[in-house]
Amino acid sequence: MENEPKRVLLIENDGGVIRSVKDAINEEPGLRFVGNLTGRANLDSFLDEHAPDVALVDLGLLRQGEGLHIKSEVRDFEEGLWIIGRISQISPHTKIVGFSGYFADYPELTKKALDRGADALIAKESGPAIWRSWSNWLRAEINAVLGDYWRMTTEVAALLQAQEEERRESQPDDPLPLTARQMEVLTLLASGASDRQMAQKLHIEEGAVRGHISNIKKRMQLRHRWQVVEEARRHGIGDG
Repeated sequence: MENEPKRVLLIENDGGVIRSVKDAINEEPGLRFVGNLTGRANLDSFLDEHAPDVALVDLGLLRQGEGLHIKSEVRDFEEGLWIIGRISQISPHTKIVGFSGYFADYPELTKKALDRGADALIAKESGPAIWRSWSNWLRAEINAVLGDYWRMTTEVAALLQAQEEERRESQPDDPLPLTARQMEVLTLLASGASDRQMAQKLHIEEGAVRGHISNIKKRMQLRHRWQVVEEARRHGIGDG
């Protein structure tokens, strides 16, 4: 039903983070915390039973390390990336958030998470230090993802930009795979134009604009408008 709370799944094995996220979500009537998993175990059955609307997936899950009778814990980035890919594969309606405190230390996680199917990236440390403010911030981020108006922080965007520049250096001749009309639409979209403004500018119907944007997403292998805009701006389109 349209008015039912949006179901939130958390993939996390840090007890403090689990409690904070659960408490934050349960304070908003429009969101419902449906559960927490600590890894890939039982993921498929959970998705089938609860059909979450959004999944926060920690990139940096703790696992037991191996050593000479020494108990230790190490960060397992691949586990979270695998989970993102799996959710994208078997539960395509679920919005997936890469949720991590390690994007700055391991910038390659940003692109890897998006490549695996993440719809958004939320850096845990980006929120306010005071819990009440952090709680409000997290709910706002989740609602932005659900509403398709989420935008990445300048810090995360800078990490992606740096990786894109490295890729361009290795593959300098890599134009966007778009037609001339699609490039016109993309330029207007990246400049902040609404569907109506684009239709008026190009003398076409708004439905045609949306059709072009849908085809642009397919050609660029992206799922959301914000991703298209970010990619366009990384190519120097529409940011002037």
